[in-house]
Amino acid sequence: MKKYLLGLILALLLCMPVFAHPPITVYVDGIQLHFDQPPIIKDDRTLVPMRKIFEALEAEVIWDEPSQSVTAIRGDDVILLRIGRAELYKNGAVAYTMPVPAQIVNDRTLVPLRAVAESLGAEVTWDGVNYVIQIFGESKAPSDSGQTEPQAGGYSAVVRAPDGNAVLLVQIECEEVEDGKGKTAINDDMAEEVFRIGQDFMQEHQASALAQYGAAPNEFQPYLCAGSYALTREEEYASFFGTVTTYAGGGEEVSFDSRTYDLSVGKEIDLKHLVSDSQSELETLWEASFGAMIDAEPDAFYKDAKSRLQKAMDEVGFYLTREGIAFYLAPGILAPEESGVISFEIDYQF
Repeated sequence: MKKYLLGLILALLLCMPVFAHPPITVYVDGIQLHFDQPPIIKDDRTLVPMRKIFEALEAEVIWDEPSQSVTAIRGDDVILLRIGRAELYKNGAVAYTMPVPAQIVNDRTLVPLRAVAESLGAEVTWDGVNYVIQIFGESKAPSDSGQTEPQAGGYSAVVRAPDGNAVLLVQIECEEVEDGKGKTAINDDMAEEVFRIGQDFMQEHQASALAQYGAAPNEFQPYLCAGSYALTREEEYASFFGTVTTYAGGGEEVSFDSRTYDLSVGKEIDLKHLVSDSQSELETLWEASFGAMIDAEPDAFYKDAKSRLQKAMDEVGFYLTREGIAFYLAPGILAPEESGVISFEIDYQF
């Protein structure tokens, strides 16, 4: 069975109370950091190694043994803290009172995760399921209010509760067309589509996410809309294949979408623009090709997969590749959802 299942932008959300946990992974601006003393959770607070993270954010870190103090310098900002003290100073004034004081563990200075954000203006997100921390420099931090208009490249937004914890996050990326007369129109159209998806999720779920978090913050799982649109062809035609995963208090839901454009004019086109086959001829192709996949590996499909296929002809999608055309059916139609997208590709000269 040939399957395509494009990867998702794991969206990572701000720290919430946790107890027993697996190892914590830390990324700074998308790059994973490795520590000789890993992050820990103490008194329901996540403590992270200060030096390695601050240096990854382009700050110089200085340790003074006699005073048991750490100084970090980035640009015009000077941050100072002392081991065992809760105060974090920025440019001579207390900028943040840490709920758990800075402390030394295995000869490494650990500070609460929030101190990174408060001291260097970074954005910190936390995935409480996979125990992953994402730290973004100021220029890469997602907006609390979200985008107010479509932008090429994707859509991002964060909704926060009054205590600062993220309760809803949207992160949808979209590759951009770089060549062709119609590239601007295509990129604008895709930006509007991604913006619509993100805005619809925000408007539908923002109020309930805030309400559920307020009612039970320790049990709350942040709402999520994460996805990507990959550019699968950019020659004469531009074609996109998109995957969006959402979580809004129930189970995860995954949707798939594909769009194809004429690069010369920037207009979206359908399959009839590309092939001369009639609908019945296309359905014969799909029945034969998907049917051959079922016959080759019957245990991987539902027992009634062929009858399901007959009822799903209007759900067959397509996108273009460098070699031809790929046809697909979403998970759960012919086989269990964990099997992924079921697809086949035919060589085709445009």
